Amino acid sequence: MMRIWPALLLLLNGCATQGVDRASQNQIIQQFYAQVVNAEPVKLASHVKTGMLIGGVSGFLDELDGNSEDMIAGGLVGLLFGGLFTAIAEGDDDATQYQLYSPEYGEFSFVQKEWIDITSGCVKVSRAEIDRLSTAERCVSLTTMSKWSDLAVY
Repeated sequence: MMRIWPALLLLLNGCATQGVDRASQNQIIQQFYAQVVNAEPVKLASHVKTGMLIGGVSGFLDELDGNSEDMIAGGLVGLLFGGLFTAIAEGDDDATQYQLYSPEYGEFSFVQKEWIDITSGCVKVSRAEIDRLSTAERCVSLTTMSKWSDLAVY
């Protein structure tokens, strides 16, 4: 009986499609190109101390019906696991802040964990539920070229 579960999970995973994410339904996805003005490494703020505090308090409160040693032990275990789970969920604190310029939007900054190749001096910005930057070989702007020029039939 125990051997059936891995086969069943593998079968169900094979039925999953790799199409468009369901979260993208009924949502505008906008893409434009921007020129890279500057890129510098930054550190993201961490919530590990808050996770430790919440874990410690909840561990302490969970052991209120015991003696003082149980309450202290519960607080310490909660402190440890609260900080550990928060650190795992956050991941690395290193990110890159990109200073960008677009004729449509002017100057703006964008921070993301993923470092991208900016040797071309341009990036593609995708705006949706989660905004993303990706490498672009060259900058293309709809303000400088007609968006219908590629669709014309001669």
